[in-house]
Amino acid sequence: MVPRDSIAEVGTPTVWILTDRRYLGQRMPAALACALDGRRPIKLLIADETVNEVGSGLSARPAPGDVVVARTRDPFGLSILCQAEMDGADCLNSHTEVLAVKDKAHATMVLAERGIPTPRTFLTGDPRLLRDLPSTAWPMLLKPALGDNAQGIVRVDRPEELSGIAWPTGSVTVAQQYVDVDGVDLKLYGAGDAVWAVRRRSPLARGADIPRPLPVGPELRALAHACRDAFGLFLYGVDVLPSPEGPLVVDVNDFPNYTGVDEAPQTIADLVVAAAAQVSSCHW
Repeated sequence: MVPRDSIAEVGTPTVWILTDRRYLGQRMPAALACALDGRRPIKLLIADETVNEVGSGLSARPAPGDVVVARTRDPFGLSILCQAEMDGADCLNSHTEVLAVKDKAHATMVLAERGIPTPRTFLTGDPRLLRDLPSTAWPMLLKPALGDNAQGIVRVDRPEELSGIAWPTGSVTVAQQYVDVDGVDLKLYGAGDAVWAVRRRSPLARGADIPRPLPVGPELRALAHACRDAFGLFLYGVDVLPSPEGPLVVDVNDFPNYTGVDEAPQTIADLVVAAAAQVSSCHW
């Protein structure tokens, strides 16, 4: 169980774990909280169980010198993260970094600007306009720019299928060329300089998913660090397609679940404790 509150000693930075109710039953952030237990005072802040009075802030809120580790997709959770930064807490990841990868259209443009390889990608406000793309662009995956956890992704094999797709108006569509990898892709997990790789079933493929850890060679490590640096992330995941032309990045996200990586909670806890110690020394 995630500890909801532990009493902080005077002058001891508290580690706040900011999350959503839906993540309480998942591996993260519970495993991180267990790895931190007894090493630093911990407080749990659940975004969708919190009220913030404008002008007064949260009744219990991070203070300067505290560290906030955020695994939240809740819009109000992101506002809490922003407030924590304004109050002087050290946030891992920061509000700006989370927003940068949450918006998949923006993230795609950042990856392209950094020269990080991705499948051929188009952005549009109206998916029907994609019908005029050349035949070499098909099939495609249509993704909502603010999608989450592979929700809302639609495969379109031919331009004629676009007319039958109900797509929300007033939104940005990320249209990415489909790359066939036989239903298996790679997930890179990063924490600071550490990188792990897991082979897993593609989110769009059927069947049981049994992640299998893989060794991280120089190419994958460099790719993970390039994605980390592009967005300034501390805790992150990278979805990769092992194409015949080389690895292609299809998504970057903040604070993933680290499924299949046994040592991740302890490694992340060590990094968080080190960050708290560094922030503490800077505030004395």
